[in-house]
Amino acid sequence: MPQHLKKYILPAVALLVVLAAAGFWALNRSASGIPAFYVWKLFSGEANGGAHAPVNGIGLYYETYGDREAPPVLVLHGGMGFIESMHYQISALAPAHFVVAPDSRGHGRSSDIDAPITYEQMAVDMLALMDELGIGNADIVGWSDGGIIGLIVAMEHPDRVRRLVTIGANYSLDGLSSMPPESAAELGEALAPARDFYINVAPDPSRWPVFAEKVLHMWRTSPNYAAADLGRIEAPVLVMAGEHDSIKRVHTEAMAHAIPDATLDIVPGASHFLPLEMPERANASIRTFLDD
Repeated sequence: MPQHLKKYILPAVALLVVLAAAGFWALNRSASGIPAFYVWKLFSGEANGGAHAPVNGIGLYYETYGDREAPPVLVLHGGMGFIESMHYQISALAPAHFVVAPDSRGHGRSSDIDAPITYEQMAVDMLALMDELGIGNADIVGWSDGGIIGLIVAMEHPDRVRRLVTIGANYSLDGLSSMPPESAAELGEALAPARDFYINVAPDPSRWPVFAEKVLHMWRTSPNYAAADLGRIEAPVLVMAGEHDSIKRVHTEAMAHAIPDATLDIVPGASHFLPLEMPERANASIRTFLDD
């Protein structure tokens, strides 16, 4: 290489590194931190890989993180979501827990069958996954639909739940600030991020329209539990929600009041997307509660 060119190499390399870092930062921010999560999975030593568990007629995809001998915690994403939706919670819990993070039935990389998707069926799926992994009972951290699944498991199988964290969950349709639309078409591009991710990872990407309509139907017709049903929960529960959550504040407060051993945590300034928009605040409450 000519000598007069060498003096430009180091600055050029430095500039490329800066530009790459800036590009990654922008991409990471626009993608809710998911690219950084993939980097963390590669280099943290906490990710154990993923697999499909044959449960109830489907292949339920799940990933595990952390030490298999550590206290188990089941981390459940929201409706039309996927494992990556809970990445801040996964990476925060993995150092001290054995984290099991599934894609719910029909979501993400999990398969689906020609049957309705219901909260009750997804709760049964999670119990089957725990059986598959030899987990007798576990902590559960669930956001939105994942929180509803956690509530059902805790109500119907109290011996399987040690502690439960629900974030932005409702136990009846009365908790919704507004009723979901009857058709996915009415939501337009609001579903684009979920749709695009689904198309990239689902076993059959062409099922997106069917999947989206199934979830919307579930949202419009359930859950349908009464406050008295919550009284069957025996595990300590942390009921979390954002100050500006799409679940009514009075409903969240009623949930915390109805569960015998519940703690209410309303996060100032947060919306329904608390786990992604204020992860440090959410994770601090979750870890303090689970490790108490």
